Amino acid sequence: MPTHPIGVPPSGLPLVTEVQFTAAQPGDVRQGLVGFVRLTLGSSVRVDGVTLRRTRDGKLALSFPKRTDGRGRQHSVVAPTGQLARDAITQQVLAAPGIQRRDRGGGA
Repeated sequence: MPTHPIGVPPSGLPLVTEVQFTAAQPGDVRQGLVGFVRLTLGSSVRVDGVTLRRTRDGKLALSFPKRTDGRGRQHSVVAPTGQLARDAITQQVLAAPGIQRRDRGGGA
């Protein structure tokens, strides 16, 4: 797959224009939660409730908001349309100022 400069996804993929990050509490970090992300796509759609998590194999991943219906089934509120879109959004969020530093326990 061709590489693209961070912040400039391939044509047709979402462009993240703003990222706000709130670090998780230490107890939550021990459970894999790094923090909470609010992002803006293309300067027109704000997505709140995204979480940044560390997977069991140590990778950083975004988890998008879901709702639970009356039968206990989860449904996406908003989600990338495929793996390429997910990867593009994740790369851009991780490239935002302060995200990597905070993930390493460096604070604000």
